[in-house]
Amino acid sequence: MSVINIENFFDFDNHTPVNRIAYSEEDAKYKLMCMKAMQDLGMKILIDNAGNIVGEFPANYSKDKNLVMGSHTDSVTNGGQFDGPVGVYMALKAAEDFKKSHSKQYGNLKTIIYACEESTRFSTACIGSYYLNGNFSEEYLSTLTDKNGISFNDAVSEYKAYIFSHLTEYGIDLNNIKLVDKVITPDEISEALEAHIEQSEILSNSGKSIGIIDSIGKPVRGNITVHGQNSIVTSARIVDDLTTFAKESKSKTGEEAVRITVPKFNTLDDKENQKPVTGNMFLVSSSGENNHSGATPMDERSDSVLGLSRLVLGLDDLQKQNPDIKIDFLGTVTPKWGANQIQDRTYLIIKVEPETYNPIVKAFSEDLGEENNVHFDMLPITKTVVPADLTSELFVDIRQQYPVTPETTKSKVFDIFQNIQNKHSNDANSISFRVTSEGEPVKTSSELLGNVKDICDKKNYPCQIMHSWPGHDLACILDPDNKSGKRILFFIPSQGGSHNPKETTTREAIEIGSDVFNTLTSQRMNKFKEEYEKEAVIEK
Repeated sequence: MSVINIENFFDFDNHTPVNRIAYSEEDAKYKLMCMKAMQDLGMKILIDNAGNIVGEFPANYSKDKNLVMGSHTDSVTNGGQFDGPVGVYMALKAAEDFKKSHSKQYGNLKTIIYACEESTRFSTACIGSYYLNGNFSEEYLSTLTDKNGISFNDAVSEYKAYIFSHLTEYGIDLNNIKLVDKVITPDEISEALEAHIEQSEILSNSGKSIGIIDSIGKPVRGNITVHGQNSIVTSARIVDDLTTFAKESKSKTGEEAVRITVPKFNTLDDKENQKPVTGNMFLVSSSGENNHSGATPMDERSDSVLGLSRLVLGLDDLQKQNPDIKIDFLGTVTPKWGANQIQDRTYLIIKVEPETYNPIVKAFSEDLGEENNVHFDMLPITKTVVPADLTSELFVDIRQQYPVTPETTKSKVFDIFQNIQNKHSNDANSISFRVTSEGEPVKTSSELLGNVKDICDKKNYPCQIMHSWPGHDLACILDPDNKSGKRILFFIPSQGGSHNPKETTTREAIEIGSDVFNTLTSQRMNKFKEEYEKEAVIEK
């Protein structure tokens, strides 16, 4: 009888939003379910200081070899149920099937649930895997706080406390769990495997069952602050110019090299320095569609922030062309932004004088919404309170694909800022950019890529080689040059986009992916055996 049942991991008929935010109670509950599965398989369970969890089948031989496979279980705000857990399910299923068919084991087999892969809580992605790789020290992690002011250390402490206080409820024996500093380090990893939903619809539209990844993109992320009375217009111009740069970065073959998203466009709320405003005003709501900032091509988006930015620029041009109309931009907010999400809702407050221009402004907004694949609602208001000293704050997510480097990306971004300052600001605004994280795109193992392709060909699963635009723990756990171990990532088809409740993956797609993953795991573990036997012959 199988221990790892797909029904325990997914509800295929349910599309309610998932809010399994890193280190939250919901996150801990799902991990407890996975830990119970690890225990029932007979695995040893390890938890480290960053909250990474490993279930291990220790080796009988070749104890210096480690095959690591897994993914994450945390989600974005109002996300889907398949992003992450598909890879955890496949890893546990592969471990179960391997153990059933092998009495002797060459190399350690480890299934890992990486902590805090999504950047939703701390605006920093892949915290668990970067911690294991040594890129994020405990000292650095201790400086992080979430949007509610909760420190990283307190979040992890509360998360672990919940897990250990609910072990009995889930039937988990405390003696099966060991606390360690790190569940594994890069120099211990021989090979690392990960499966994931595609998060876009290339595979689904092409009828392919498997997408084998040859390179994994990494983001440059940071906060852009614009200070001055024209800060909203200047910020909108930044969003528009960054988008233009990304769209123009395609190679001669038509492949994108950079994808850029601005998920946050807020004016800072200075409660001690505010002014009341009355008159003919509108609360403008820009409505788009949530999606994954990495997976979604630039020309297939419905981005509320980009739409709102182009409305601001359009209305600013409108008043420049019509001296009789005056439009003041008073404030913006993106209420539920996530660092790796295309946003579905952004708000703007404008004041229009004289009131007779209301129909023109509304008609203009309606036309501009259609052009930018968003919808604008304009709610009349007569009074509000806004900051007296305007400052806009943007968060930018810049996805680079191999071989583009963070240095090239940052240089271009600063050129854009300088151009805006020279052409438009006239010293009326100041622009600052604080980079919060950056990573180098990485290549996967050509040997393991060929291995997966051979499996698909022999099983008659149609496949294709492709890039991964979203970052993944697999790209962070090992060094970019692959000197410390080999890695491979493959996708299964999904629909409905990603990072939203519409995210859908079929049972059949997961089962095909599991078949490939099981075969790959068995072949790679047998490779350890072959190497052991070869070394034994040489020693004789």
